[in-house]
Amino acid sequence: MSRDGQAPLCPLLLPPWVRILALALCVGPVAAQPSDVGIELPPVPNARLTEPDTAFGRARDGRLVPVKAPSPNSATPSHLEVGPLRVHATPGVNLIVEIAIDHLNRILTPFPNPQVRTVSDASTSVDGAAIYVATASEAPVTLFVSDASDPHHALSLTLAPRRLPPREIQLLLSDPLPSTLHSTPPTAPADAAASDYVEGLTEAMRALAQEAIPSGYSLRQAKRGETVTCSQLGLETTRGQVLEGHEMWLVTALARNTSKTPLEIEERACHATVEGETVAVAAWPRVSLEPGEQVELYVAVRPRSPEQRHPERPSLRSGGER
Repeated sequence: MSRDGQAPLCPLLLPPWVRILALALCVGPVAAQPSDVGIELPPVPNARLTEPDTAFGRARDGRLVPVKAPSPNSATPSHLEVGPLRVHATPGVNLIVEIAIDHLNRILTPFPNPQVRTVSDASTSVDGAAIYVATASEAPVTLFVSDASDPHHALSLTLAPRRLPPREIQLLLSDPLPSTLHSTPPTAPADAAASDYVEGLTEAMRALAQEAIPSGYSLRQAKRGETVTCSQLGLETTRGQVLEGHEMWLVTALARNTSKTPLEIEERACHATVEGETVAVAAWPRVSLEPGEQVELYVAVRPRSPEQRHPERPSLRSGGER
């Protein structure tokens, strides 16, 4: 290439060796020029090349765009987790849940002292507030779970065994129970006293039937007005004895069927004519009477305390004094 930008002339009318040398000088500068293929590579800033943890990709228009590198935490986990199953339960409503077969399953109850009732062949055990259930059969397992201090409110469970990993089931009450499970019910002492009262009354009646004087009672003949009356047609009573106890009186009488047909004594229609509350009536040795037949009647009376008794008013006909 000359200084004016034109290629040098290559004369052909020269000796052969001169023409070869001239041709080489003519073609050489043209071959040395780079060929243009029509692709332009955009420059990449050094900041992007040196930026750590940054990957780049090429967009559709040929530009380099940053691509988010994969996070180390997004790798495939090395283990699998199966969390507890939380279900809401309502007393009296059957709840169906799946458990693992041939594995130990744990049921966490809302009761501090749970007890289990079942007729299934599954193995059950209680540890604190938790129940452990294991079964090798695919047959459903039915349970009633309640607290030992409040058996009136129980959760009904139907456990369906499946080929699963061991399960943990947490039972949550849909509504709070009306009774307090963490303390002894306040009616327990009253119930115990009532039970002792009924048992003592039964023993006293049994002693009368055996012609014995109950323990703690004193026997005397009934006074005038101390008898038993029955508001039942055909049943006539005769005054008998009175056994006085510390908190109870026992009044006895003879009851006879004065009708011409068999009669069954209605014990609720009988009461003692002493001041107090009639609490029990019993006929011995039977309640069915043939015409003319008689039996003994036993009436238990809770006498009124002196504070509950009304003072008697002297009759004016007797001079106002007694």
